[in-house]
Amino acid sequence: MVRGSCLCGAIKYTLEGTPSTTVLCHCISCKKQSGSSFKANSIYNISQFNITSSSTTLKVYKDASPDAGDVVVERYFCVECGSNLYIKNPKFPGAVIVATGTMEFEDVGTGWRPEREYYCKRRGEWLEERGTGVTRRFQGMS
Repeated sequence: MVRGSCLCGAIKYTLEGTPSTTVLCHCISCKKQSGSSFKANSIYNISQFNITSSSTTLKVYKDASPDAGDVVVERYFCVECGSNLYIKNPKFPGAVIVATGTMEFEDVGTGWRPEREYYCKRRGEWLEERGTGVTRRFQGMS
């Protein structure tokens, strides 16, 4: 089991089992939401995800960004500390896309490594020697 939380600790969750995949996403929305050059995500089945603290600070932003196309992605975050926690994408029903930076791997001694990269057309050139192997890089979402 992996535990996770927002920065202020108001919202806590657990994850059972292993993710279906781990991803670096370079889409515009993930960059803006993370405040970085990409966002590290772990994709789980929704049945593996459990919010363990009930908090009124959990809010959702309905994102209709250009990279998402005609899809509205739900981005869940804490309004108290600003931590982005997870995403629900209707293209992946039954899945939850968890912000890997909110996971407490130290508790279980588990490392994390990306298996795929999405929206590499927006990937920073300086990242060429990092991330996943070339065969796991996708220009868009697949």
